[in-house]
Amino acid sequence: MRATETAAAIAPQPAEHLPNAATRFGRGKQIAIVIRLLVNRSGGAERIYCELANMLAARGYEVTCLHYDAIAGKPFYAIDPRVEVINLHPQPPPLRHRLARWASRRFFVPRSLREKWGWFAANDVFIAQLHDFFTLRRPDVVLAFMPPANTPALLAAAGTGVKVVPTNHNVPLEDYTSPERWDPNPIDRKHRLEALDHAARIHVIFPVFGEWFPDHLRSRVVAMPNYVSSEFLRAIPSGEREPLILAVGRIAGVKNYDTLLAAWALIAADHPAWKVVVYGTGPQLKTLKAEAKRLGVEDSFLLPGHRGNLGEEYARMSIFCHPAHFEGFGLSVAEALAVAMPVVAFSDCPGVNQFVKDGYNGLMVERAGGAPALAEALKRLIEDETLRRRLGDNGPESVAGFTEERYAQGWVDLIEELTEPSTAANGDA
Repeated sequence: MRATETAAAIAPQPAEHLPNAATRFGRGKQIAIVIRLLVNRSGGAERIYCELANMLAARGYEVTCLHYDAIAGKPFYAIDPRVEVINLHPQPPPLRHRLARWASRRFFVPRSLREKWGWFAANDVFIAQLHDFFTLRRPDVVLAFMPPANTPALLAAAGTGVKVVPTNHNVPLEDYTSPERWDPNPIDRKHRLEALDHAARIHVIFPVFGEWFPDHLRSRVVAMPNYVSSEFLRAIPSGEREPLILAVGRIAGVKNYDTLLAAWALIAADHPAWKVVVYGTGPQLKTLKAEAKRLGVEDSFLLPGHRGNLGEEYARMSIFCHPAHFEGFGLSVAEALAVAMPVVAFSDCPGVNQFVKDGYNGLMVERAGGAPALAEALKRLIEDETLRRRLGDNGPESVAGFTEERYAQGWVDLIEELTEPSTAANGDA
């Protein structure tokens, strides 16, 4: 079943998916980039996934984007026509997949078996499809995006000699141990860490994140921060910024927007000319809107949903607030700094405190102070235009190193290192 399913999945794509397939570089090294879900997903990781594929294609690599979506559709972000895009999810799913999923949801089945079958149902076919792709296509390097793709790609490549680099776009402690992130199944968390033994290299955003991994893996860790898209580097701040506080990101618990709302409710009445605008969607959107109404600030705490052309919004607003609990790389924060916005955030937020420095390009608040402390920092910037401008003016320099070219070159250097004859001959790390 595996061979026939994969043969269908990796057959040449219809012309509508590859309008300029004939222009693909024929002699470049073959790179496969794997992500679990891609169709119509507009998150930061999905954007970086698509843009990295484009960067590598532009540099002469033959790139294949692999995903595993149960639904048909296209990526939200544009992908270079030289890049091959393959959805490995069979339609319909094989019988063993459907039986395992059914059994994993029966309450009369012991919990240990439900967990085992649940993990099997979620991953077995994906792993099989990847294994067959790796065996048939023999990509020179595989880049996997985030734990839901990292683990299947590593297990699929084991014993094949194909080199896999799992990428970690958040704090490793959260990605590998938290039951709230990714699949809550304890079997999944167990495999996440154990599968890293098959990694050729392990990507993290900042060097400090590499310290979390077990000693035997640390020599394989490579740190490569994300980048600020040229869209924001080109945005020109307006001469007179509007009295607006901006936040951008998925409206979910980790972003902690309920604390921003509580902080704003403490100072909104004293600053009637100001408003807070939170761009994004997510599971807490309705709850946050209801709470804003309960607190009487629904007219000044705005939740307009998702928006494109965010560079224009950064350029016209005055303050950026990011109260998140943790980040791998606070992309929206870096974008705000690039457009000369001062940032207010909590000082213990990893992935933000790596480049936001209190008193230099923002105000960093002790989390123990909660909403009142956040409100005090916002109030200070609202009332002190000179401070606001000074901190904002330091923003572009503080993220000047996070460029697309540096990011792309980092991956090119790693790919070339892994495909050197002496390295390539070693198979699994």
